[in-house]
Amino acid sequence: MKISLITVTYNAENLLEATIKSVLGQKLSENFEIEYWLIDGGSKDGTVEIIQKYAQHLAGWISEKDKGIYDAMNKGIQRATGEWIGFMNAGDRFENEEVIQEIFAKLEADSDLIYGNYHIEYQTFAKAKKVPAHLDDFWKGMILNHQSIFVRTALAKQFPFDTQYKLSGDFAQLYGFYQEGRKFQYVDRFVARFADGGESAKRKVACIKEIREIVSKYLAETPEKYFFEKLIFKTQFIAFLKQILPLAVFEGLMKLKNQ
Repeated sequence: MKISLITVTYNAENLLEATIKSVLGQKLSENFEIEYWLIDGGSKDGTVEIIQKYAQHLAGWISEKDKGIYDAMNKGIQRATGEWIGFMNAGDRFENEEVIQEIFAKLEADSDLIYGNYHIEYQTFAKAKKVPAHLDDFWKGMILNHQSIFVRTALAKQFPFDTQYKLSGDFAQLYGFYQEGRKFQYVDRFVARFADGGESAKRKVACIKEIREIVSKYLAETPEKYFFEKLIFKTQFIAFLKQILPLAVFEGLMKLKNQ
């Protein structure tokens, strides 16, 4: 089985090498193969030099201007030739060296997507996110994590990311699969780690509004009235606390909240 892994990056010289090592360091039996692509958005720092350092281990790489992260991710999808595809963008990494082997050892033949748990890393602590096996609350937002989910490549090529969404293109794709009745297989295994502070984290209210728009295409009304309005208010309040509190105090409160 060949798994295509894609790393999308832009001006990430301080983050990229750890991600590359995490992918290339996966221990696989002879039954598995990784095809690894690097898609760079035309970086101006030392990112390209790092890519070139590992070029012999890659299926290929490009460095050119794109129209945003989902356009770049679609370029990876276009090039993928494996049966399955996953994304591990600059700064992300696998939980350990045996994730691919263990996840796909549990694959059920009729699954369209397979996913697991993940860790969000803050500056002072890491939060474990156990993803639900049943996705009844998928309408509430991105309860999955694109670093911890693998999609059949044929399906990803048929339905690439919608680039009209700048922050929630991954949610739009996955929620569309869910509404179509595609089979999501859950494996109770931690798959990936990623740092808080990405573009969707920085622009959370805009991200929630995109998700609300996507959900409204499928649901006339949400099961919980005013859910997104309350979520926006909560998000704005948390952002206010983050601004006024010292980092250690704010993250200490976040850590207590998640215990």
